[in-house]
Amino acid sequence: MELVAICLILIVLAVLEINVYSRYAFKGISYTAFVNKNEVYEGDIIELTEVIENRRLVPLPWIKTELSTSKWLSFSKKDSAAQTSGSESTFIPGVFTLKPKNRCTRVRRIKCTKRGVFAFQDTIITATDILGLVKTSLNISVNIEITVLPTASDGRDAILSFNEPLGEISVRRFINEDPFIISGSKEYTGREPLNRINWNYTASQNKLIVCNNEYTTSRTALIIINMQRNEYLPVNCANIRDTEAFIKLSVKLMDDCVKDSCVCALATNGGTSIGTASDMIVTTEHYERALKTLAKLENSCSYSFAEFSDNINADMFTDIFIITPYIDEFMLDYAGKLFQKNINTIFYTTGQIPENVPGHQFIPMSKFSYTWNAEEGEI
Repeated sequence: MELVAICLILIVLAVLEINVYSRYAFKGISYTAFVNKNEVYEGDIIELTEVIENRRLVPLPWIKTELSTSKWLSFSKKDSAAQTSGSESTFIPGVFTLKPKNRCTRVRRIKCTKRGVFAFQDTIITATDILGLVKTSLNISVNIEITVLPTASDGRDAILSFNEPLGEISVRRFINEDPFIISGSKEYTGREPLNRINWNYTASQNKLIVCNNEYTTSRTALIIINMQRNEYLPVNCANIRDTEAFIKLSVKLMDDCVKDSCVCALATNGGTSIGTASDMIVTTEHYERALKTLAKLENSCSYSFAEFSDNINADMFTDIFIITPYIDEFMLDYAGKLFQKNINTIFYTTGQIPENVPGHQFIPMSKFSYTWNAEEGEI
């Protein structure tokens, strides 16, 4: 009889335990997750902190969390062993044991391997009872977004603008002379202002000598990323390897333009149905905005390069850099028309370079380091 009574008591306790955990397993349980940085560059490492707390007097012997995010966010080796990846998503599981009135914090290190905007989506929390007979799940929204800005390729001398320095260039005539650019000297005629007199030359020549200033204008560059894979219809997007290489090279060109005091802009026929363009990059704020535009650029092509070029006002630029997977007759004709307007055109391409085409520069992308391994997700 004692054995039967003990068995009945155990059964009653098990039933009560099952009812308590099935109804109240997530009562008093809180889960939060956050990152230390929301905007980083490719290759940077961020920290993801998970905090799970048990505010009740009932212990939770086994709780499993499962974070869903992009495969381009690479976790540490101890975490990556437990990852299960889909086509573009990765699920990161974590197991916790919580005592009554207890909190557990876990910090994960994440390497951002590819530019883009990534989010940690809903987290699934699964809890079980002490006997392992009850398993309940709860879906919690995390709402974490990370913007990974692209980095530049490490090629040197990316800008080869017909041996002309970027920044200020001389022109035949402009509205006013440039007071900072001196091209020589001449004898004072009485029409020049007195502040133009060079007293050192005057003393050596025994007559009034004035500085002869040059007429200059500022250079402006346009960087065009052609996302069209080839010249044939229908329009297909360039493969992911070319796309990432183009973005890295465009960042390199923007860096060089800013370094050489050259105003530049960015345009591409990728992304939206009307293409994507940036403001004129003059300040650091404009530069960062352009980087965010490239980070959000999807691997898609909105419409052909021929249609896209018709909507570009090229007359406001002195140099145009075309980054493209191919070069066809239309592009050569387009560059020829620009050349007639004294607009320099430089092609960067992963495809075949045409021969015997004077007046333009063709630079193979092999000059620049842009190794992209789409299988491993590494740059």
